[in-house]
Amino acid sequence: MTEFFTEAHAWWQYVVLLTVVVALVFSFRGPEMTPFAEKVYRLTVVSVDLQVALGIVVWLAASGWSLGLMQGWIHPIAGLAALGVLHAFVGKARSTDPSQANRVMRTGLMIAVVLVVAAIVIAESS
Repeated sequence: MTEFFTEAHAWWQYVVLLTVVVALVFSFRGPEMTPFAEKVYRLTVVSVDLQVALGIVVWLAASGWSLGLMQGWIHPIAGLAALGVLHAFVGKARSTDPSQANRVMRTGLMIAVVLVVAAIVIAESS
């Protein structure tokens, strides 16, 4: 069963990268957050939520704390940071003036892209 979660986590990272990039493209479409763009942002957060949940399962099942600094600690911290950034910026965008909401999301998504790419690079280098 551990192999299933490990494979799902390894495969889903690319879905996460794709959803974050698509959401970033939507954030450049204009200053106002449309209802459709908000759904794209929520889907992005859900994809990252799922990836982090899978990662926690894998980390616990594989005694992740013993995998070394990069794989065992930096990789999960980057994933959790991406999740936290996305949740924070979605919340901020929803409470911001609608004419500036996409700009707020753009900032959060740019940070998230960097964190997701860093997490993927660390995972693939091990």
